[in-house]
Amino acid sequence: MSFGVWNDYGRLREVAVGTAEGVVVPGFSAAYPPALQEITRKYAGKPAASVPELAEMMNQAQKQLDNLAQIYSNHGVIVHRPRPFTEVESGYLAELQVGGMQLFPADPIWVVGRHAIECQFRQPSRNKERFPLRELLAEQIERVPEMRVAACPVTAPDNPNKRSNYFLEGGDIVICGNKDNDILVGVDEVRSSSAQGAEWLGRYLADDGYRVTPVRITRDAPVHLAGAIGVVGPEAALIHRPSFIDGIPEAIKKWDLIDIDEAEAHAGGPCLVMINSKTILVPEKAPRISDLLAKRGLQVISIPFDAVTRFDGAIRCATFVMCRDKQ
Repeated sequence: MSFGVWNDYGRLREVAVGTAEGVVVPGFSAAYPPALQEITRKYAGKPAASVPELAEMMNQAQKQLDNLAQIYSNHGVIVHRPRPFTEVESGYLAELQVGGMQLFPADPIWVVGRHAIECQFRQPSRNKERFPLRELLAEQIERVPEMRVAACPVTAPDNPNKRSNYFLEGGDIVICGNKDNDILVGVDEVRSSSAQGAEWLGRYLADDGYRVTPVRITRDAPVHLAGAIGVVGPEAALIHRPSFIDGIPEAIKKWDLIDIDEAEAHAGGPCLVMINSKTILVPEKAPRISDLLAKRGLQVISIPFDAVTRFDGAIRCATFVMCRDKQ
């Protein structure tokens, strides 16, 4: 099987799906939504399964993730699940922020064309998530000589807000899949990717003909750009316009853009996954989006995902796309 991802609508071949097992509540961060801020204040460093008010939530999240994995498998997609962290990995960067999870394996490594891009999180506890995913890519690295692996520069631990630091989180990367090889990167200097991270990606990918555009998103938007735009076919996308500080990016201005509202954005509506050019997964809590896409001729699979979405991510975040067909 070939390796690579050139768009968000070609036939899906191989993925890794997140897991709610082994979650340790991370340390507090003002970048989290209010509900998660309260949880981290109270339970930082504790296994989520041992906290009564979280245990059932994690159980429901695991059921929804297992269901997602089964749907992919039923459609002929090879499905992996990240292995647990080792003891040493669990303590990685714990002096900066305790905690660890693998709910959203799309964020640590994002595949663009032939490149596996290891990202750099603003939240130190999430940087350990790359290690189990590296192992899943090992076979492709050995088998596909043209494959490339690169890592965003590591953030300095003493002053994470200094100008020379880089942040790049997978959920902020949107592959347009057009002939101009446009890639959009969401920028939020408080919660996720930085302008420096977007610039680094642009420089790295330039030799392959990619054009990277930083896209500033508002603090009211979902945490990543994938929460404000979701590609639903060649030159077609769901869009939450108020999330874009500088308006719709030039690369997609002439696309068929389907407007959604704030509630649909925060329900994970744009953060969806196309299994192939005709079949799409949409969160159950966004029924109007399902109806709109069905009227456009797509086979919509509506799935419960609200327990997972409470943790600030949705279907695409929970799906590490390793391989897609170009068409």
